[in-house]
Amino acid sequence: MAKTFRCSIVTPAAAILDDEVTYASFPAWDGQIGMMPGRSPLLTRLGVGTLRLDYPDGNSKRFLIDSGFGQVQADGLTLLTERAVPAEEVSLQEAEAELAEANSKLLAVGADYDLPKIEHAQQLALAKKAIAGTAKRG
Repeated sequence: MAKTFRCSIVTPAAAILDDEVTYASFPAWDGQIGMMPGRSPLLTRLGVGTLRLDYPDGNSKRFLIDSGFGQVQADGLTLLTERAVPAEEVSLQEAEAELAEANSKLLAVGADYDLPKIEHAQQLALAKKAIAGTAKRG
């Protein structure tokens, strides 16, 4: 059995990553899914959260993932997502400001009140806060 598998991340704007990894943990709509070589095929809707990739050299990378679809096949993992941001590019201050803004919208009643959109903004801000401290910044 192979000790690595191919992981690809694709957004509407670009192919973000195409690497050989030993392990991946990604956010599905109903919880975190872990993957190692040899996992059974799977197609799932992605949620908002942290993607962790472990490499053969012992290093790891983390990305903020925002919705989409994940497909596990015999030869690897493909994530088609709206957004994939490396952890080192996520700002804790911006995440806190975005969360405060989303929370304040829940208190406002008006014509632009869109609960699913506000809840998504809250989930995204919380995921950004969680990932903000996980990467070394150069």
